[in-house]
Amino acid sequence: MRSRNSRPARGYLNDFLHHRKDATETTTSLSPLAIAQDADALFFAGLALPDAWHLPITADDDSGEITFWILADDQNSWASADYMPDRQEYPVAQYGPRRLWDEALAAYRTWDDLGRPARDRAGLSVTSQGQRIWLDTPDNVLPDSLSAHPLI
Repeated sequence: MRSRNSRPARGYLNDFLHHRKDATETTTSLSPLAIAQDADALFFAGLALPDAWHLPITADDDSGEITFWILADDQNSWASADYMPDRQEYPVAQYGPRRLWDEALAAYRTWDDLGRPARDRAGLSVTSQGQRIWLDTPDNVLPDSLSAHPLI
């Protein structure tokens, strides 16, 4: 979910949102805004989802509602989480072989368990054996839930 220049062309939102009637619907107690409006949370979620992108869409009816979309680059999976003011549970819809909201939620929880570090505390070491994402020092490697997918 992070920005980089070598990302595939995104196309149109409708290219990603297929099989909407076949989506699995659940709820979450985590406000989608906890991820969508926190740059550090987005960064750490992006480490876990380097092959996906996010798109928050605000309702145009002054209701304060926001749909937070997560869309896989391969166009096979998508997720949406709907923020509604004054709610404690938020609707989630997911489609495809991956459960993108669940992946983002797991990354958020890992980030939270780490004490919600700022993104400027993260580092990357690349060697001939591979890469490691770390926090503060190269010997403090981040958990696999934040670096399971290759970045380069």
